Amino acid sequence: MPTTYPTSLTTVPEDRWDAEKLADRGIERPAEGRPVAVADFVLTADSAGQAELRLLSYIDNDYEDDLRGATATAAEEAAPGRWRVTLRVPGEF
Repeated sequence: MPTTYPTSLTTVPEDRWDAEKLADRGIERPAEGRPVAVADFVLTADSAGQAELRLLSYIDNDYEDDLRGATATAAEEAAPGRWRVTLRVPGEF
C-alpha cells in the first residue's frame, strides 16, 4: 500500500539511506485530474513501508519539489535491504 505525503517524516541522515534515482519515467496525463510525474528510486530500508517513508523524507529534505499529494510505493526489494520505490508527484507540468 503506498504512503501518501504529508505524513510524519523522519530525520534524514547524512548518508541519505544511500538513495539513488534510477529513472525518470515521465509525466502521466490522466483523462481526469492533474498530471503526475513518475520516477524510480532505490534506497536502504528494512521494509516496504519504511522505504516509502524514507523516500518521502529524502525528497522533502533534499529537493524543492511540492510533494502535496505525492505517493511512494515500494513494490520489491532490489537486493537484500535495498528497496525500489516509485515516486508519483501530481502537479502542473
